[in-house]
Amino acid sequence: MSTKSKAASKGTRYTPEQKQEVVDFVNQYNADNGRGGQSAAARKFNISQLTISAWLKKFGKKSAKPAKKAAKKAAKPAAKKAAKKAAKKAGKKAAKKAAKSSSKIVSDANSRSTGKSRGTRYSEEQKQQIVDFVNTYNAEHGRGGQSAAVREFDLSAITVAAWLKRAGIRTGGRTAKLIRAGVVPNVPAVSPAITNKVGQLLDVSDEIRKTEMELAKLRAKYDALSAQIRSSI
Repeated sequence: MSTKSKAASKGTRYTPEQKQEVVDFVNQYNADNGRGGQSAAARKFNISQLTISAWLKKFGKKSAKPAKKAAKKAAKPAAKKAAKKAAKKAGKKAAKKAAKSSSKIVSDANSRSTGKSRGTRYSEEQKQQIVDFVNTYNAEHGRGGQSAAVREFDLSAITVAAWLKRAGIRTGGRTAKLIRAGVVPNVPAVSPAITNKVGQLLDVSDEIRKTEMELAKLRAKYDALSAQIRSSI
C-alpha cells in the first residue's frame, strides 16, 4: 500500500495483504519506539484507528503491544529460572565448601588441642614441658607420670620414654620403687612453685582445647547459615 494511495475513500475495500501490511507496520513501530504504532499507522495510511484496531484484533492482536515488551516478558521466566538454577548450584557448592572448611577447622582444632598431628615437630621447650609434667606427677603420686603424660598430651608412650631417657630419667618399675623410697636418680628436684605453674599450664591447656572446639562449632554453624542465605537469594 503506497503512501500516495493510502487516502481512503468511503467504502474502500482493503485486501488481506494490505491489512497485513498495516498490522506489520504497527508491530514494527511499537518494536522500535515502544508504543504509538496504531496512531502512526492511522496517519500514514489515512485509516481510522477503529479500523486498525479491528484488523489487529482479527489478526490475533487484541491491542498493539510492543514486540520488545512481549519478548522481554517471555524471556523473563527463562532468565528467572536460569538465575534460580545458578543460585541453587552456587548454594550447593558453597555448602560443600563450608562443610569441608568446617571439617578442616575441627581437625586443626583437635590437632592443636592435643599437640599431635602427622609429622609434628616438637620444640625443646615442649619436650621439657612433658618431662617436667612426668617428674611432677611422679613426685606427687609416686608413679604413673609417663602414662599420665601419654593421656594428657595424646602422645605415644615410646615418644615420651625417648624424651625421658634423653633427659636422663629412667622409666620402669625400678624407678618407681626408688621414687616411692624417696631416692630418685637423675631426677632434678621440683619446687612447689614449678608444680603450681605446671598445674596452671594444664588448666590453661584444657581451656584452650575447649575454646577451640567451641570456635570450630561456631565457624561451622556460621558457614552453613551463610550458604543457606546465599542459596535462597
